[in-house]
Amino acid sequence: MVFSDKLNNRNLYDDFGLVIQTGTQDLLKYPERKPRLENDWAEENGKEYDLKEPRFRDKEVVLHCAFKADNDTQFWQNYDAFFAELTKEDWQDLYIHDHSKTYKVFYKNTAEFKKSLKRLKNVPKVFVKFELILQVKFE
Repeated sequence: MVFSDKLNNRNLYDDFGLVIQTGTQDLLKYPERKPRLENDWAEENGKEYDLKEPRFRDKEVVLHCAFKADNDTQFWQNYDAFFAELTKEDWQDLYIHDHSKTYKVFYKNTAEFKKSLKRLKNVPKVFVKFELILQVKFE
């Protein structure tokens, strides 16, 4: 299987042992519109809205990810390298192959870490699943 998602032009799987399992569909959602000026005139039905020059919020997405490594040492190397890349100064470029699109993101948080040791064809592998919370810039 070929994994082609990238962070700052670095392949997530090849460079960090990471795959995005689910959650990329939320990147496709159009962002929420920012509140606009409105008037609720007593002498008119409904409200009057200023709809000129609409503006939109950035959005937050939760990506369900997994690290795969041959052993704990490789896991920690990949973990440290990934988060060092993701938490660099400024917006980061997250390329999602299925969308053929690069998103500007920055790290917000992680959650729900689950680590397990499984045997695949009698070879021990380390799997760590987690939620990655990113802020996505509206462009």
